[in-house]
Amino acid sequence: MKKLIISAALSTSLLSIASAQTSGFFVGVNAGVPITTPSYSGALSTIKDNLPKTGIGWAIGLNLGYKQALSEDYGLRYYLSYNYNESYGSKNGGSNPMFSKVKADITQQLITANVDFYYNFTPAFGAYIGIGVGYQGFKPSWKPTTPLGELSIGGSNKGGFALPLNLGLTYNFNETHQILLGAKLPLIAYDYETSVPVLGMQQAQTPPASAPGTSTLRTYIVQIGYSYTF
Repeated sequence: MKKLIISAALSTSLLSIASAQTSGFFVGVNAGVPITTPSYSGALSTIKDNLPKTGIGWAIGLNLGYKQALSEDYGLRYYLSYNYNESYGSKNGGSNPMFSKVKADITQQLITANVDFYYNFTPAFGAYIGIGVGYQGFKPSWKPTTPLGELSIGGSNKGGFALPLNLGLTYNFNETHQILLGAKLPLIAYDYETSVPVLGMQQAQTPPASAPGTSTLRTYIVQIGYSYTF
C-alpha cells in the first residue's frame, strides 16, 4: 500500500509539472534510424539475388514552423522539415557467381511542407498524425566485387516527388519544451534509374557495355526529437 501511495504521488507530481503546449512558433531537431527497402527491375532484376534488400543507418533532421492550439487538448502544426539520412547494406553470394559480394550505400535528402494534427491525452502525453508534401533526393551506390575487380552501379543524385505520412507520440515538459518519438513513412516510392555493366562484354568494349536498370527506393525513418516553442 505504501508503494502504491508513493507511486501515485510521483505520477501526480509529474503530471502537474507537465502541461499541454500553447500556440507559437517552434524549432525542432531530431535524430534516428532510416530503413531503406530497395526493389529491383530491368537489368538490376537479373542480379537481384546478389543485391541487399534492406539498408539501415543514421538520420538527422530539422523542423521549423508554427503550432496552432485549437483547444487545451488538440491543435495543428504547420512546418517545413529537412531530413538527411544514410543507409548501408551488404550481401554475400547469390544466384550470379560473378558477384561474390555487394555493398550498398544509399543517401536520401527529404524536404517537405507538413501539416500534423496533435491530440494530448493528458497534459503530459499526446500523439500526432499528419502528411508531408515535397521532394526526396537519392544518391544510391552499389559496389559489387567481381573477378574483374570492384565495379560501381549508381552514384548519381536524382530525385522526385515525396509524400510521407508523419505519426508519433509526444511528451510535454511544459508549454515550451517537448520530446517526440515518431516516424516518417513513405507513401510514394522513387524509381531510381541507372546503368548496369554487362559483365560478359566487360573486356570486349571500352567503355564497357551496360543495360538500363531501376531500383525502387523507400526509406522509413524512425526518430526521436526535441521541440522548442517560443
